[in-house]
Amino acid sequence: MSTSRRGFLKGILGTGAAGAAATALPGCAPDIDPAPVTDVTASAEGTVLLNVARYPDLERVGGALTVRVAGEDQDLLVTHAAQNDFSVLSSLCTHAACPLGFDGREVVCPCHLSKFNPADGSVTQRPATVGLRKFASRYNAGTQVLSIDLRAGEDGFPTAVGGEVRLPFAQFPTLRDNGSVVEGVPGGYGKRIFVFRLADGSLSAVDGLCTHQACEVSSRPAEQDLICFCHNSIFTAQGDVVQGPAVLPLKKFTVTETTDAVVVTGVQ
Repeated sequence: MSTSRRGFLKGILGTGAAGAAATALPGCAPDIDPAPVTDVTASAEGTVLLNVARYPDLERVGGALTVRVAGEDQDLLVTHAAQNDFSVLSSLCTHAACPLGFDGREVVCPCHLSKFNPADGSVTQRPATVGLRKFASRYNAGTQVLSIDLRAGEDGFPTAVGGEVRLPFAQFPTLRDNGSVVEGVPGGYGKRIFVFRLADGSLSAVDGLCTHQACEVSSRPAEQDLICFCHNSIFTAQGDVVQGPAVLPLKKFTVTETTDAVVVTGVQ
């Protein structure tokens, strides 16, 4: 069942003046609710199968559904923009981590009215400045089943094999340079990782999901750190918390170096 926008905003902002602001807001802005929520499980390979006909909120063109996957850090926002046209994105706004809704054309944040392109997650209206993560999916019109691959990687980035990702210097030459960072999503893992060559020449690799509310962090090469724009948590290149609200470090991986590559292990 969906949460009304007024009730959701009151829950976020509280009562008194903030609550009054939440009550008044729908009078001057579109009344967008967070998408309704359903709980599912994924296969051992990280595949979610949705029979669209079972979800009226998603089946209609212009509909959307928030999908919570057991054991996963991030919820998914599934949108139905046109006939047989579905898209799967991360479900929290990158501005302040509010659950997102869909107005039939754009993904909309009920809190501050940031907007995103449902096709690729790019920002179309601020205050958000960072796009949403897009998940690989495929729709079978004959069976009405939407298949979502949670472990898909980025094109051109190495795949995790047996929990190991090899980054050849021939492909990633900047990893030889002190103060550099390489990032990408390995196939078989499905989440962004960051690999740093620190100023002293040592190596570090961390997972890209903030430990506060599972928003994706961004690297700041000049500062040699990582920032989560949802609530401005900051982490060192080794994943340790510099600034909250996050209190737990990022997931850390073991990094070794051969003559021709950097090897990241524990990516599973």
